[in-house]
Amino acid sequence: MPTKGNQVFEHAFLESLKYETPFFIFSKKNLLDKINEFKKYFPGAGIYYALKANAETEILKIIAKAGCGFEIASVYELTMLKAIKIPPHKMIYGTSVKPAEHIKEFAAYGVDKFAFDSLPELEKIAAMAPHSKVYVRVIVNDTGSVYKFSEKFGTDKKNAVPLLIRAKELGLTPYGISFHVGSQASNPMAWAEALESLREILIELKKVGIKIEILNIGGGFPCPYASTDKILTLKEIAQNTLEQYKKLPYQPKLILEPGRGIIASTSVVVTSIIGKVERKESTWLFLDAGVYSALFEAMAYQGSVRYKVTSLRSSFDSGEAFFALAGPTGDSPDIITHEALLPQDIAVGDKLVFHDTGAYNLVVSTRMNGFPKPSVYII
Repeated sequence: MPTKGNQVFEHAFLESLKYETPFFIFSKKNLLDKINEFKKYFPGAGIYYALKANAETEILKIIAKAGCGFEIASVYELTMLKAIKIPPHKMIYGTSVKPAEHIKEFAAYGVDKFAFDSLPELEKIAAMAPHSKVYVRVIVNDTGSVYKFSEKFGTDKKNAVPLLIRAKELGLTPYGISFHVGSQASNPMAWAEALESLREILIELKKVGIKIEILNIGGGFPCPYASTDKILTLKEIAQNTLEQYKKLPYQPKLILEPGRGIIASTSVVVTSIIGKVERKESTWLFLDAGVYSALFEAMAYQGSVRYKVTSLRSSFDSGEAFFALAGPTGDSPDIITHEALLPQDIAVGDKLVFHDTGAYNLVVSTRMNGFPKPSVYII
Protein backbone atom coordinates (compact mmCIF):
# COMPACT_ATOMS: atom_id res chain seq x y z
CA MET A 1 0.00 0.00 0.00
CA PRO A 2 1.17 3.57 -0.55
CA THR A 3 2.61 5.24 2.52
CA LYS A 4 -0.14 6.87 4.54
CA GLY A 5 -0.11 10.63 4.31
CA ASN A 6 2.63 10.71 1.69
CA GLN A 7 1.52 11.65 -1.81
CA VAL A 8 4.89 10.66 -3.31
CA PHE A 9 4.00 6.96 -3.19
CA GLU A 10 0.38 7.31 -4.32
CA HIS A 11 -0.20 5.45 -7.57
CA ALA A 12 -1.82 8.45 -9.24
CA PHE A 13 1.30 10.51 -8.59
CA LEU A 14 3.70 7.77 -9.70
CA GLU A 15 1.69 7.23 -12.87
CA SER A 16 1.97 10.93 -13.68
CA LEU A 17 5.77 10.82 -13.70
CA LYS A 18 7.43 10.79 -17.11
CA TYR A 19 10.68 9.18 -15.95
CA GLU A 20 11.99 6.26 -17.95
CA THR A 21 11.83 3.02 -15.97
CA PRO A 22 13.35 1.55 -13.95
CA PHE A 23 13.77 4.25 -11.31
CA PHE A 24 13.89 4.75 -7.56
CA ILE A 25 11.75 7.42 -5.92
CA PHE A 26 12.74 8.56 -2.43
CA SER A 27 10.45 10.58 -0.21
CA LYS A 28 12.25 13.33 1.70
CA LYS A 29 9.26 13.54 4.03
CA ASN A 30 9.45 9.83 4.87
CA LEU A 31 13.18 10.10 5.47
CA LEU A 32 12.84 12.99 7.89
CA ASP A 33 9.89 11.30 9.60
CA LYS A 34 12.00 8.18 10.24
CA ILE A 35 14.88 10.21 11.67
CA ASN A 36 12.50 12.12 13.92
CA GLU A 37 10.99 8.83 15.07
CA PHE A 38 14.40 7.68 16.30
CA LYS A 39 14.95 11.02 18.03
CA LYS A 40 11.53 10.79 19.69
CA TYR A 41 11.87 7.28 21.09
CA PHE A 42 15.58 7.45 21.94
CA PRO A 43 15.81 11.01 23.32
CA GLY A 44 19.36 12.22 23.83
CA ALA A 45 20.93 9.29 21.99
CA GLY A 46 23.55 9.81 19.31
CA ILE A 47 22.19 8.69 15.94
CA TYR A 48 24.88 7.62 13.49
CA TYR A 49 23.37 6.54 10.18
CA ALA A 50 25.00 3.35 8.85
CA LEU A 51 26.26 4.51 5.47
CA LYS A 52 26.45 0.97 4.05
CA ALA A 53 22.63 0.88 3.73
CA ASN A 54 22.45 3.66 1.13
CA ALA A 55 25.15 6.10 0.07
CA GLU A 56 23.36 8.35 -2.43
CA THR A 57 24.88 11.82 -2.05
CA GLU A 58 21.62 13.75 -1.82
CA ILE A 59 20.28 11.28 0.74
CA LEU A 60 23.40 11.79 2.87
CA LYS A 61 22.97 15.56 2.72
CA ILE A 62 19.41 15.29 4.03
CA ILE A 63 20.48 12.98 6.84
CA ALA A 64 23.34 15.28 7.82
CA LYS A 65 21.11 18.37 7.81
CA ALA A 66 18.72 16.51 10.13
CA GLY A 67 21.52 16.35 12.70
CA CYS A 68 22.65 12.74 12.36
CA GLY A 69 26.20 11.48 12.39
CA PHE A 70 27.53 8.62 10.25
CA GLU A 71 28.85 5.15 10.98
CA ILE A 72 31.29 4.28 8.20
CA ALA A 73 33.53 1.36 7.33
CA SER A 74 36.18 2.42 4.81
CA VAL A 75 38.24 5.29 3.48
CA TYR A 76 36.01 5.23 0.41
CA GLU A 77 32.99 6.12 2.53
CA LEU A 78 35.13 8.72 4.29
CA THR A 79 35.83 10.29 0.88
CA MET A 80 32.08 10.51 0.19
CA LEU A 81 31.47 12.35 3.45
CA LYS A 82 34.45 14.65 3.03
CA ALA A 83 33.06 15.64 -0.39
CA ILE A 84 29.90 16.97 1.28
CA LYS A 85 31.88 18.54 4.13
CA ILE A 86 30.80 16.32 7.02
CA PRO A 87 33.05 17.20 9.99
CA PRO A 88 35.09 14.43 11.63
CA HIS A 89 33.29 14.62 14.98
CA LYS A 90 30.12 13.45 13.18
CA MET A 91 31.76 10.14 12.17
CA ILE A 92 32.64 6.87 13.85
CA TYR A 93 34.75 4.17 12.19
CA GLY A 94 32.44 1.32 13.07
CA THR A 95 33.78 -1.83 11.48
CA SER A 96 35.92 -3.79 13.91
CA VAL A 97 38.60 -4.93 11.42
CA LYS A 98 40.17 -2.23 9.24
CA PRO A 99 43.10 -1.71 6.86
CA ALA A 100 45.91 0.11 8.68
CA GLU A 101 46.18 2.79 6.00
CA HIS A 102 42.47 3.51 6.27
CA ILE A 103 42.82 4.09 10.02
CA LYS A 104 45.68 6.47 9.31
CA GLU A 105 43.61 8.50 6.84
CA PHE A 106 40.68 8.69 9.25
CA ALA A 107 42.96 9.98 11.97
CA ALA A 108 44.53 12.52 9.61
CA TYR A 109 41.05 13.91 8.90
CA GLY A 110 40.35 14.14 12.63
CA VAL A 111 38.10 11.13 13.21
CA ASP A 112 38.96 9.83 16.68
CA LYS A 113 36.39 7.09 17.45
CA PHE A 114 37.22 3.54 16.37
CA ALA A 115 35.65 0.12 16.95
CA PHE A 116 37.73 -3.00 17.58
CA ASP A 117 37.19 -6.60 18.69
CA SER A 118 40.69 -8.07 19.05
CA LEU A 119 44.12 -7.26 20.46
CA PRO A 120 45.81 -7.05 17.03
CA GLU A 121 43.22 -4.50 15.90
CA LEU A 122 43.68 -2.50 19.08
CA GLU A 123 47.45 -2.39 18.55
CA LYS A 124 46.88 -1.34 14.93
CA ILE A 125 44.72 1.59 16.06
CA ALA A 126 47.28 2.60 18.69
CA ALA A 127 49.97 2.71 15.99
CA MET A 128 47.96 4.49 13.30
CA ALA A 129 45.66 6.72 15.40
CA PRO A 130 47.42 7.33 18.74
CA HIS A 131 45.41 8.86 21.60
CA SER A 132 42.10 8.07 19.90
CA LYS A 133 38.93 6.75 21.53
CA VAL A 134 38.13 3.06 21.13
CA TYR A 135 35.10 0.94 21.83
CA VAL A 136 35.08 -2.85 21.98
CA ARG A 137 32.50 -4.81 20.01
CA VAL A 138 31.14 -7.81 21.88
CA ILE A 139 29.05 -10.77 20.74
CA VAL A 140 25.40 -10.79 21.82
CA ASN A 141 22.50 -13.10 21.02
CA ASP A 142 21.36 -12.53 17.42
CA THR A 143 19.34 -15.71 16.90
CA GLY A 144 16.11 -13.81 16.24
CA SER A 145 17.52 -11.83 13.32
CA VAL A 146 17.43 -12.49 9.58
CA TYR A 147 21.06 -11.47 8.95
CA LYS A 148 23.48 -12.51 11.68
CA PHE A 149 26.74 -10.76 12.57
CA SER A 150 28.15 -12.76 15.49
CA GLU A 151 30.07 -15.21 13.29
CA LYS A 152 32.11 -12.47 11.60
CA PHE A 153 32.33 -9.72 14.22
CA GLY A 154 32.69 -9.33 17.97
CA THR A 155 34.66 -10.75 20.87
CA ASP A 156 33.39 -12.80 23.80
CA LYS A 157 32.13 -10.57 26.59
CA LYS A 158 34.75 -12.03 28.94
CA ASN A 159 37.42 -10.31 26.82
CA ALA A 160 35.91 -6.82 27.04
CA VAL A 161 37.52 -5.75 30.33
CA PRO A 162 41.06 -7.01 29.53
CA LEU A 163 40.91 -5.39 26.10
CA LEU A 164 39.78 -2.01 27.44
CA ILE A 165 42.48 -2.17 30.12
CA ARG A 166 45.02 -2.84 27.39
CA ALA A 167 43.63 0.10 25.37
CA LYS A 168 44.39 2.39 28.30
CA GLU A 169 47.90 0.97 28.59
CA LEU A 170 48.46 1.74 24.90
CA GLY A 171 47.58 5.39 25.43
CA LEU A 172 44.10 5.11 23.98
CA THR A 173 40.85 6.18 25.66
CA PRO A 174 38.60 3.22 26.63
CA TYR A 175 35.54 4.92 25.19
CA GLY A 176 32.81 2.31 25.23
CA ILE A 177 31.23 -0.99 24.29
CA SER A 178 29.22 -1.84 21.17
CA PHE A 179 27.11 -4.73 19.97
CA HIS A 180 24.80 -5.60 17.08
CA VAL A 181 21.74 -7.84 17.51
CA GLY A 182 21.70 -8.68 13.79
CA SER A 183 19.92 -7.04 10.87
CA GLN A 184 16.13 -7.25 10.57
CA ALA A 185 15.72 -8.34 14.21
CA SER A 186 12.44 -9.99 15.22
CA ASN A 187 12.83 -10.01 19.02
CA PRO A 188 11.62 -6.73 20.62
CA MET A 189 13.73 -7.54 23.69
CA ALA A 190 16.96 -8.17 21.75
CA TRP A 191 18.59 -4.82 22.57
CA ALA A 192 17.38 -4.87 26.18
CA GLU A 193 18.72 -8.39 26.73
CA ALA A 194 22.06 -7.38 25.21
CA LEU A 195 22.29 -4.40 27.58
CA GLU A 196 21.44 -6.58 30.57
CA SER A 197 24.30 -8.90 29.62
CA LEU A 198 26.75 -5.97 29.90
CA ARG A 199 25.92 -5.20 33.56
CA GLU A 200 28.82 -7.22 35.01
CA ILE A 201 31.26 -5.74 32.50
CA LEU A 202 30.41 -2.20 33.66
CA ILE A 203 30.89 -3.26 37.28
CA GLU A 204 34.26 -4.88 36.55
CA LEU A 205 35.44 -1.88 34.55
CA LYS A 206 34.55 0.46 37.39
CA LYS A 207 36.64 -1.70 39.77
CA VAL A 208 39.72 -1.14 37.60
CA GLY A 209 39.12 2.59 37.26
CA ILE A 210 37.52 2.67 33.82
CA LYS A 211 34.19 4.42 33.32
CA ILE A 212 33.10 4.23 29.70
CA GLU A 213 31.40 7.14 27.93
CA ILE A 214 29.15 5.34 25.43
CA LEU A 215 27.13 2.19 24.82
CA ASN A 216 26.68 1.62 21.10
CA ILE A 217 23.61 -0.58 20.60
CA GLY A 218 24.11 -0.79 16.82
CA GLY A 219 21.32 -1.25 14.32
CA GLY A 220 19.03 -4.13 13.41
CA PHE A 221 15.84 -2.06 13.59
CA PRO A 222 13.53 -3.88 11.18
CA CYS A 223 11.48 -2.86 8.17
CA PRO A 224 8.04 -4.49 7.69
CA TYR A 225 8.63 -6.22 4.36
CA ALA A 226 6.10 -8.62 2.86
CA SER A 227 8.33 -11.43 4.15
CA THR A 228 8.37 -10.12 7.73
CA ASP A 229 6.56 -12.50 10.08
CA LYS A 230 6.42 -10.23 13.10
CA ILE A 231 6.05 -6.47 12.85
CA LEU A 232 8.01 -4.59 15.54
CA THR A 233 7.53 -0.91 16.24
CA LEU A 234 10.37 1.37 17.18
CA LYS A 235 8.30 2.50 20.17
CA GLU A 236 8.15 -1.06 21.52
CA ILE A 237 11.87 -1.64 20.96
CA ALA A 238 12.78 1.66 22.62
CA GLN A 239 10.57 1.12 25.66
CA ASN A 240 12.12 -2.28 26.36
CA THR A 241 15.64 -1.04 25.70
CA LEU A 242 15.44 2.12 27.79
CA GLU A 243 13.82 0.26 30.68
CA GLN A 244 16.83 -2.05 30.87
CA TYR A 245 19.28 0.80 30.21
CA LYS A 246 18.05 2.60 33.34
CA LYS A 247 18.84 -0.52 35.42
CA LEU A 248 22.55 -0.48 34.55
CA PRO A 249 25.03 0.58 37.28
CA TYR A 250 25.37 3.88 35.46
CA GLN A 251 24.16 5.23 32.13
CA PRO A 252 26.79 5.93 29.46
CA LYS A 253 25.48 7.86 26.46
CA LEU A 254 23.56 5.66 24.04
CA ILE A 255 24.71 5.47 20.42
CA LEU A 256 22.51 4.00 17.65
CA GLU A 257 23.55 2.94 14.15
CA PRO A 258 20.30 2.61 12.17
CA GLY A 259 20.71 1.97 8.45
CA ARG A 260 17.82 -0.13 7.17
CA GLY A 261 15.66 1.25 10.01
CA ILE A 262 15.97 4.77 8.60
CA ILE A 263 16.19 4.30 4.85
CA ALA A 264 14.27 1.16 3.80
CA SER A 265 10.72 2.53 3.90
CA THR A 266 11.60 5.84 2.25
CA SER A 267 11.71 4.51 -1.31
CA VAL A 268 9.89 2.60 -4.03
CA VAL A 269 11.18 1.20 -7.32
CA VAL A 270 9.06 1.58 -10.45
CA THR A 271 9.67 -1.00 -13.19
CA SER A 272 8.09 -1.92 -16.54
CA ILE A 273 7.05 -5.34 -17.79
CA ILE A 274 9.08 -6.25 -20.87
CA GLY A 275 7.82 -9.80 -21.36
CA LYS A 276 4.98 -12.14 -20.33
CA VAL A 277 5.67 -15.85 -20.82
CA GLU A 278 3.64 -18.96 -19.94
CA ARG A 279 5.83 -21.63 -18.37
CA LYS A 280 4.89 -25.06 -17.05
CA GLU A 281 4.35 -24.03 -13.41
CA SER A 282 3.79 -20.26 -13.67
CA THR A 283 3.19 -17.26 -15.83
CA TRP A 284 6.40 -15.23 -15.80
CA LEU A 285 6.64 -11.48 -16.00
CA PHE A 286 10.06 -10.20 -17.08
CA LEU A 287 10.89 -6.69 -15.85
CA ASP A 288 13.40 -4.03 -16.89
CA ALA A 289 15.03 -4.28 -13.43
CA GLY A 290 15.90 -7.30 -11.34
CA VAL A 291 17.96 -8.47 -8.39
CA TYR A 292 21.25 -7.28 -9.85
CA SER A 293 20.32 -3.72 -10.71
CA ALA A 294 17.59 -2.80 -8.22
CA LEU A 295 16.35 -5.56 -5.90
CA PHE A 296 19.39 -7.41 -4.61
CA GLU A 297 17.88 -8.49 -1.30
CA ALA A 298 15.07 -10.31 -3.09
CA MET A 299 17.59 -12.84 -4.39
CA ALA A 300 17.03 -16.28 -2.87
CA TYR A 301 19.88 -16.50 -0.36
CA GLN A 302 20.21 -16.17 3.43
CA GLY A 303 17.11 -14.38 4.66
CA SER A 304 15.92 -13.19 1.25
CA VAL A 305 13.45 -10.30 1.34
CA ARG A 306 10.05 -10.30 -0.32
CA TYR A 307 8.93 -6.81 -1.23
CA LYS A 308 5.34 -5.66 -1.41
CA VAL A 309 4.61 -5.27 -5.11
CA THR A 310 1.63 -3.55 -6.71
CA SER A 311 0.49 -2.76 -10.23
CA LEU A 312 0.49 0.89 -11.16
CA ARG A 313 -2.89 0.44 -12.83
CA SER A 314 -5.91 -1.33 -11.40
CA SER A 315 -7.29 -4.54 -12.86
CA PHE A 316 -10.01 -4.16 -15.49
CA ASP A 317 -12.36 -6.35 -13.42
CA SER A 318 -10.38 -9.43 -14.40
CA GLY A 319 -9.46 -10.48 -10.89
CA GLU A 320 -5.98 -11.31 -9.64
CA ALA A 321 -3.51 -14.14 -10.16
CA PHE A 322 -0.07 -15.16 -8.96
CA PHE A 323 2.91 -14.46 -11.20
CA ALA A 324 6.63 -15.18 -11.08
CA LEU A 325 8.74 -12.04 -11.51
CA ALA A 326 12.22 -11.99 -13.06
CA GLY A 327 14.78 -9.40 -14.05
CA PRO A 328 16.07 -8.75 -17.56
CA THR A 329 19.47 -10.47 -17.34
CA GLY A 330 20.43 -13.85 -18.74
CA ASP A 331 21.41 -15.14 -15.31
CA SER A 332 19.22 -17.78 -13.64
CA PRO A 333 19.35 -16.31 -10.08
CA ASP A 334 17.78 -13.08 -11.38
CA ILE A 335 14.38 -14.04 -9.94
CA ILE A 336 12.54 -11.60 -7.68
CA THR A 337 9.63 -13.77 -6.51
CA HIS A 338 7.49 -16.73 -7.55
CA GLU A 339 4.29 -15.45 -5.97
CA ALA A 340 3.37 -11.86 -6.81
CA LEU A 341 -0.39 -11.30 -6.65
CA LEU A 342 -1.25 -8.95 -9.51
CA PRO A 343 -4.12 -8.17 -11.91
CA GLN A 344 -4.76 -11.21 -14.09
CA ASP A 345 -4.81 -9.05 -17.21
CA ILE A 346 -1.41 -7.49 -16.53
CA ALA A 347 0.39 -6.89 -19.82
CA VAL A 348 3.70 -5.95 -21.39
CA GLY A 349 4.24 -2.23 -20.91
CA ASP A 350 2.43 -2.06 -17.57
CA LYS A 351 4.37 -0.78 -14.59
CA LEU A 352 4.95 -2.42 -11.21
CA VAL A 353 5.89 -0.73 -7.93
CA PHE A 354 8.12 -2.40 -5.34
CA HIS A 355 7.77 -0.88 -1.88
CA ASP A 356 10.30 -0.36 0.97
CA THR A 357 13.30 -0.69 -1.35
CA GLY A 358 15.57 2.03 0.08
CA ALA A 359 18.08 -0.18 1.93
CA TYR A 360 21.09 -1.90 0.33
CA ASN A 361 19.72 -2.28 -3.20
CA LEU A 362 21.51 0.74 -4.64
CA VAL A 363 24.86 0.20 -2.91
CA VAL A 364 25.14 -3.36 -4.25
CA SER A 365 23.75 -2.67 -7.72
CA THR A 366 25.88 -4.24 -10.46
CA ARG A 367 26.02 -4.03 -14.26
CA MET A 368 25.19 -7.67 -14.97
CA ASN A 369 24.82 -7.99 -18.76
CA GLY A 370 25.55 -4.26 -18.92
CA PHE A 371 22.20 -3.16 -17.47
CA PRO A 372 22.74 0.15 -15.65
CA LYS A 373 21.80 1.16 -12.14
CA PRO A 374 18.31 2.72 -12.16
CA SER A 375 17.93 6.48 -11.94
CA VAL A 376 17.31 7.96 -8.50
CA TYR A 377 14.90 10.80 -7.74
CA ILE A 378 14.18 12.48 -4.39
CA ILE A 379 10.85 14.22 -4.03
